[in-house]
Order: sequence, then C-alpha cells, then structure tokens
Amino acid sequence: MRSALFRADFEAAADGFVGRSQNEILTVSDEAALSGVHALKVEGRTSSWHGPSLDITQKISVGKEYTVSVWVKLIEPEQAQISLSTQIGSGSGASYNNLQSKQVSQNSDWVELRGTYRYLSTDFVSVYVESAVATASFYIDSVSIVEEDSQPAVVEDITPLKNAYTDFFPIGSIASAKDLSGLRLELLTKHFNIVTAENAMKPGELQPRKGEFTFNAADAIVNTMLEHGIAMHGHTLAWHQQTGAWMHTDADGLPLPREEALENLTSHAKTVAEHFKGRVVSWDVLNEAINDGLTAELAADWRASLRNSPWLQAIGDDYIEAVFLAAQEADPDAKLYYNDYNLNNQNKATAVYNMVKELNEKYPGLIDGIGMQGHYDLNTNPADVERSIQQFISLGVEVSITELDISAGTDGRLSDNASLQQALLYARLFSIFRQYKENIGRVSIWGLDDGSSWRADRSPTLFDRSFKAKPAFYAATDPDAFIAEYQQ
Repeated sequence: MRSALFRADFEAAADGFVGRSQNEILTVSDEAALSGVHALKVEGRTSSWHGPSLDITQKISVGKEYTVSVWVKLIEPEQAQISLSTQIGSGSGASYNNLQSKQVSQNSDWVELRGTYRYLSTDFVSVYVESAVATASFYIDSVSIVEEDSQPAVVEDITPLKNAYTDFFPIGSIASAKDLSGLRLELLTKHFNIVTAENAMKPGELQPRKGEFTFNAADAIVNTMLEHGIAMHGHTLAWHQQTGAWMHTDADGLPLPREEALENLTSHAKTVAEHFKGRVVSWDVLNEAINDGLTAELAADWRASLRNSPWLQAIGDDYIEAVFLAAQEADPDAKLYYNDYNLNNQNKATAVYNMVKELNEKYPGLIDGIGMQGHYDLNTNPADVERSIQQFISLGVEVSITELDISAGTDGRLSDNASLQQALLYARLFSIFRQYKENIGRVSIWGLDDGSSWRADRSPTLFDRSFKAKPAFYAATDPDAFIAEYQQ
C-alpha cells in the first residue's frame, strides 16, 4: 500500500525548501501555479547545481523506497534541461543521483519530474531541482513524496561476478559514504574487487579552499575497501569540473597567472597522490581534456582538439604533462591514466592516441593507461569500442573500461525487450574485453544498482533497485554463452 509522506503546494510558505547554495532567490509567488494560486519561484541561480532543496532526512526510513514528484514550469531561457535529483550524505562523502531529467521550453505547460529511490543510508538525504543551464529560472509546484510498498533489497546467493573474471582482469564498481555498511557494502564486496570513489577524491571535494584538504570521506572509503580486500583506483587529480575555481581563476573570473595556476595544479596532485601512496593502485590523473565533435582533420592535431578548459586558459597545453609528471613524482608505483568519455568515437580516440603517443615519446612511460569511460546506450556499436581498444593497445599502454553503464530504460522503467537488448550489448562488450585480457587493466561498472546510478532513470547497471541481478548481470558473467543462447 502506497503511503503519502510529504506534500507541498506553496500556498502559504516555502514548505521547507531552501536554496542549495543559499544564494538562490526562492519566492512564494502568485505569478503561476499548477493548482491553487501559488508556486515556488526559483531565481538567482549561477551554477548548474543551484536550486531548491528539501531535507528529508527525518521523513524517511532506511531500506524503504520512495517516489518523488515535482511539477516545474520554465521562466527563462527559451529552453533548458531541468532535473529532479537526490543527495545522499554530505560533504565530500556525498553522492548525487538523478531521478529524472526533461528538456523544457518556455511555451510548455507544467511538466512533471518523477523518480523512485531506495534509501539504504539516512545520515543526510535531500531532494532537489537543478538545471544544466546555470542561470535558468523556473517555478516548482505540487511536490509529493510517497512511500512505496516494494520488495526489500537483498543480496542474492549467486556466483560473484568477480569470480568469473579471475583469469581475465579485475571487475570494479564505485563507492561513496552510503556504500560503507549494510547491504550496499555486502553487494559491493561480493561481486567486485576494485573500487573507484564516486566523488570523494575529486579536486573540489579534497581541496575546496586553498591549502584546506579534507581527506576524511575519501580515507573512509579507501580504508573500508582495503579492509575487505578490495583495491582502490583514484579519481581524479585534475578535471575542469568539480574543481574549486580558486585553483585556476581569479576573483574577476579571469585566468590566474600561469605560474600561480601551475603551482596550484601540481601541488594539489602531489599532495593527494602522496596522501594515498601505497593505498591506491592507479589514478585518473587527468579527466576529459579532449573536445567532442572533432573532425578527422582536427583530431590529427591533439593540441587543437583540447577542451578550452580553465586549466588550458591559465597554463597552456603543457598543463597536461605537468600534472602527469607531478603524479609520477609523488607516487611512482601507481599506474597513471588519462580518462575520457566517447572514446568509441574514432576521431576523439585518434586525438587521445596522438596526445599519449607524443607525451610518452617525450617522457617514456609517463602515461601507463587510457581509460575509456563507457557511458553507452543501445545504439552503441561494439565494433567502434573494439577499434579504439586496438588503437590504444598499439601504443603499448594499458586500457581500462572505467565507467561502464548502458542506458536502456526511461523514467526508471525497463521493458523486457529493452532489458534483453541491454544484456546483449553487455555480453558483446564483455566478449570483446575478454579477447584483449592481456591489455585490459580493469572493467568498472559506474553504479552498484539502477536505483543509485547517476542515470537512475535509464536503468543502466547490472542490478535492479532491489539488488536483484538483471539479465545484464548474467550476460556479463558469461558473455559468449549469453550471445549463443540469444542467437538460437
């Protein structure tokens, strides 16, 4: 039986909603409403994560599943993606999970965002609305949270996924504070033998302000995993996102002087790598430095293919070799990776190939591996993935599939046909990975289960919201058998 837990119609007050950054302007307004005469108007946003947030920590129970619904109406610009999300945990130990996103236009009527999530940790929990357009303004109305009468999560007595790959390569997942106890830790330790911190090791989490390092959340993840015999991969020493603007940008929004930015970058990388030395086996030293949408001609020049990131603006293209050299100096035993998405695109793969080739010729052995993130969907062609693997292997570096998930569902629902197609693509990909086992460092799934995935609305992982193994799990476990059965 579904039980209503919370409702907000904003007829008299903000009903507990506050701005996530505390700089947003939230106003109970009679300019628009889905029902009644008032809605909550959201203005003054200056970053994509800004928006109205509701603390539901005291409203929910551990292990229960809840459906959250909010109606939104865009004010400006003409179009924007608006998302309903949930935060579990706080500070650098937090995880952020999208429940549903929709593209909304000014001339749209009210649009519902809805998603379901099972909370297995309630130290801090909130639901919030955000927009990929940093300055978008919008109304929200008719918010509801309903407790679902769903099956409890249990860890099934099935053969661990990692056991199927003992003779191949490590099988990984991600972890945040919510995964350090209970059923989530049980599922994680049963099936995986290497873990990436989902957010806790990103630059903005470890050093939010200059010289103020906050290692507690990351240390908790690393120490818990090591206690359970699970290796740790570090993610990430340098990135253009989730990084304090102070590291590369002045108070006026202009790039810092080259030497100051370079010192900030390299000192951060050295401090972090030294802190985790001996506990982290490998690092994503640099994340997502190459642009999308490259032509073949442009891809031939990797410098011209670089993302115009704040690091590039402040330092120049040699920021890349600088951060790798800093990491190598700090922890010469850790494997150092360049990590990026869409590397199944042959032009982008070529730009990465050219970059790694040149830097390893200049500094032999500097870059040990290339991480292919692997955020795929049902239209992904496995042959493109294989071509990129072959190209990177020819450099003499290790290749890892670092953030694998396959979007297949919509609105948190996965049809039987979509589930089968998803499983078949997992099988085809894992069959390819097995063929190159001598050159594959690891394969990591980006998300323990569908409910806690960053793409929860698209059901992209191997386990459903109740931790039940999906067809995708069995496809990954024995890909060739799954393909043979499917083709009969």
